[in-house]
Amino acid sequence: MKKGLSWFVLWYLRFLAGLQLKKIKPLIIGVGGASGKTSLSNFIHIILKNKFRVKQSKGKNSETGIPLDILGLQLRNYSKSEWLRVLFMAPLIVLFNWRKYDIYIAEMGIDSPFEPKNMTYLLKIVRPKIGVLTNISLEHSLYFDPYISGSDEKTRQKKILELTAHQEGLLLVSLASDGTAVVNSDDENIKKIEKDIKLRRITVSRKDSNANFQIKSVKNFVDKFLLQFNYESKDYKINIKNPLPEHFAYSFLLAIAVAKVAGVEIYDSITYLEAGFSLPPGRMSVFKGIKNTVIIDSSYNNATLSPMLDLLSFVADIGKQRRRVGIIGDMRELGTMSQAIHEQVAEKILKTLDMVILIGPLTEQYILPILEKNEFPVYSFPNFTSAKPKIFEQIKPKDMILIKSSQNTLFLERAVEMLLENPKDSDLLCRRGEYWDKIREKTL
Repeated sequence: MKKGLSWFVLWYLRFLAGLQLKKIKPLIIGVGGASGKTSLSNFIHIILKNKFRVKQSKGKNSETGIPLDILGLQLRNYSKSEWLRVLFMAPLIVLFNWRKYDIYIAEMGIDSPFEPKNMTYLLKIVRPKIGVLTNISLEHSLYFDPYISGSDEKTRQKKILELTAHQEGLLLVSLASDGTAVVNSDDENIKKIEKDIKLRRITVSRKDSNANFQIKSVKNFVDKFLLQFNYESKDYKINIKNPLPEHFAYSFLLAIAVAKVAGVEIYDSITYLEAGFSLPPGRMSVFKGIKNTVIIDSSYNNATLSPMLDLLSFVADIGKQRRRVGIIGDMRELGTMSQAIHEQVAEKILKTLDMVILIGPLTEQYILPILEKNEFPVYSFPNFTSAKPKIFEQIKPKDMILIKSSQNTLFLERAVEMLLENPKDSDLLCRRGEYWDKIREKTL
């Protein structure tokens, strides 16, 4: 679309979505952060759906995704004719769709410091009463790079983080006048903007004994995840029948804190989470693989640094009795920060895995040299198609296999699919349907 026309389409969708929200008048919960938005949104939904009528954006977190979701419209593809269909349907939805819901959970993702791909614009579409951020870190840094001067890596990283933190932080500082910010006080970048939050705050922390929700302990077993925490001098325990990286402790407590603000008691929230726990496809799903292997599928997530390091630690922890294999793809859209971040991942791989297959030019450029220098067992390929024979060749009985990459262009769910013990489990992977099948067919 031409620039003028695209801005008209954005205004048109935003205007009609606003009318729809004025009709329904739901409590709006905004979920932001560099990573983990969809999982946190999912946990909030698991709790609240037991008490309220809830609509969840389910990963639709952009300048077009949010208004289309509010209007109940979904693009089947990105052709002009499909856009014309949804633009024609949008006003009809406003006129005739009066289905009520009490709460709208809106994921809010930023790709740039400028409109329409920043938080400033998203807050023109929805005005949350409850806001929560998972974390703030380098995300989509490629699109922040052009606005940063200087060549010193540490200075650039600091400035990019400041730009990112400003935009992400708007979710917490721009809430409705009677709103509540749910704050991860252990994230150093969120901590920096906490002083600018003038409204009611609910804090979650492992380090701060004065936090409203304090993490006391996190324990992982082969078949479960145990979290103990304190709220208002009372101790609580969550038992999830699935091993998980430690950062999920924050996700669970942020969800419980949001639900508490919405009116759900803590014991009820724990009960609902334990009974209804699930993760979106491609985000830490665990499958039985060929040769009695265990597959940890994290092929959908945006590969930001902190969750990547946490995930590698998790595999090292629970995979002590198995050979730990990584199928690791590029971390995309990091711009000038790409080298430094990939090199940190390389150092972590040395400490946590036993063998790795790298896929993509960035892992070859930045991770491979460090692993080879340390004589670590590694194979590197430019794309999945060229890696496929080596994956089959190298997988051994009882391996624990971590499959992780950014979601753009690599499509490593194909690696998961080829290693599944039960082919029917492919229905549980990310990016299903004819549209994605066609894209994968064209991708090496």
